[in-house]
Amino acid sequence: FDEESVELAEALDIQLLKIASCSANDWPLLEKIVAAGKPVVCSIAGLAQEQVDNVASFFDHHGVDYALMHCVAVYPTPFEKLNLERIKILKERFPHLEIGFSTHEEPDRTDIVKSAYAYGARLFERHIGVETEEIKLNAYSSRPEQLAVWFQSWREAEGRHKSVTQTG
Repeated sequence: FDEESVELAEALDIQLLKIASCSANDWPLLEKIVAAGKPVVCSIAGLAQEQVDNVASFFDHHGVDYALMHCVAVYPTPFEKLNLERIKILKERFPHLEIGFSTHEEPDRTDIVKSAYAYGARLFERHIGVETEEIKLNAYSSRPEQLAVWFQSWREAEGRHKSVTQTG
């Protein structure tokens, strides 16, 4: 989210930097990230296509190894607002990039990962958590058992039909 976080990630020798959608148009932050010289995954919820083009051009110009993540900044995201077609548009517009899907739909909607994969997403981000008596999960985070079903759905989309437990 900020320049200090980039410095901390460097100090911890973090191998990849993730830019949240809310920071994807923060040019001082993007300059600091480029200077770090690490691969980048950038979520782009809320950015107009021209802004996405500017970010991509900036990273391309600086030789950054990066991927773009389609994302909808509605938590949880209702099915009718997912706009998964944008993944296809991004794949066509940026054929040299990996395009991903940062997903915030309800955790039991494990079919959506299949659609995102069909549109061309190859990176996926999912919020996960473990509920305790003091901490309740939000409406878009998966419990471990839900995540296992989500991974199975992803594997089916990818064409691998092994169960999560068989893959270790």
